Amino acid sequence: MISKILNTILIVLVAGVLQAQDDVESHYQRLKRIQQEILSVEQQIARTQKKESSVLYVLTHLDLDIDLTQSLIQKLRKEQKEKEREIRKLEEKLESTEAELQRLLTIMSKRLVYFYKYGRVKDIELLLTARSINQGLLWLEYQKRLSAHDQRNYLKIKEKKAEIARDKDALTQELKAKKRLLAEKIAEEKKLKAKKKEREKLLASIRKDMELHRQQLAEKRQAEARISQMIASLERKRQQVPETLVAPETPFSELQGRMLWPVTGKVVARFGRYKHPKLKTVTENIGIDIEAKLGSPVRVVAGGRVTVITWQRGRGNIVIVKHYGGYYTVYTHLKEIHVDLDQDVEMGQVIGTVGESGSLDGPRLHFEVYKGTEVLDPERWLAVRS
Repeated sequence: MISKILNTILIVLVAGVLQAQDDVESHYQRLKRIQQEILSVEQQIARTQKKESSVLYVLTHLDLDIDLTQSLIQKLRKEQKEKEREIRKLEEKLESTEAELQRLLTIMSKRLVYFYKYGRVKDIELLLTARSINQGLLWLEYQKRLSAHDQRNYLKIKEKKAEIARDKDALTQELKAKKRLLAEKIAEEKKLKAKKKEREKLLASIRKDMELHRQQLAEKRQAEARISQMIASLERKRQQVPETLVAPETPFSELQGRMLWPVTGKVVARFGRYKHPKLKTVTENIGIDIEAKLGSPVRVVAGGRVTVITWQRGRGNIVIVKHYGGYYTVYTHLKEIHVDLDQDVEMGQVIGTVGESGSLDGPRLHFEVYKGTEVLDPERWLAVRS
């Protein structure tokens, strides 16, 4: 019976280890993919830096390089915290198991002392004082079974203790490895911060370059077209497949004029036709641009589901959230992204931070609102600020 139990424990343990190995392997494959993307971008930077006419491309690739590294570090920190939580749980479990083991040892010790002192004398006394021989024999059988039960429990808990110790050691080693990798990535981020300073110097020297502004404006138009195409694709799918989002207490359509602002800041480019401050050309803005402090939290304006996470030239990191009833909101120029694809989010939840990728004018959030494929003026939906 005991061998069967131990075999079962072994099978479960091996299955758990294999699953854990699969999870770790999957995680490291994802990290490797991001690292390969960073290497590819760095190679592109090295190539484009040799061309005097490719300044904007160098800036774009540098932005992508920074964003990828920040994303990698963010994932590593999240993994580190998760492993620390798992280790704490195992430590608590180990402490509880050790306490239970000590309790059983105490009981068994007292019983051994009892039998050593009185042994068969007590057995004889019980047999003589029992109302019947059967009663005495039953008591003896009960004691034997109780002792055997204690021994089985002791062996099981001892095995469990060893199992937890193994798991704890494995997690500790994994955490050390992740800390080492995190230290490497932080060192790389420091290098990238130095590159960002170079970027700022470069920007300061080229901000008066009208041709670069025209190139960037063209990139933004291309990004807007791709975003509109993604919205159209999402809307076609929504019309073909039954709605999976839960209807909120307050429909999106009723939030007009009182919607939460996605970030605290100043609107520097409004919806619709506007004149470019440097080029003096009139263009169409399908959203609004909110100037904000770098790293400021970006909040989702209404409950919904994250349906797109991507990166585009001219817009940097992008998150698109689908809301019940065919509404969509778009958040671009993000420095960090704090949500996952297909994750349900609540109104006011932080989905990222303000960045400056794809911007020649500093950190800002570009924000868009859609009803189906129709672009709406976000300021008509956002609450009036006092």
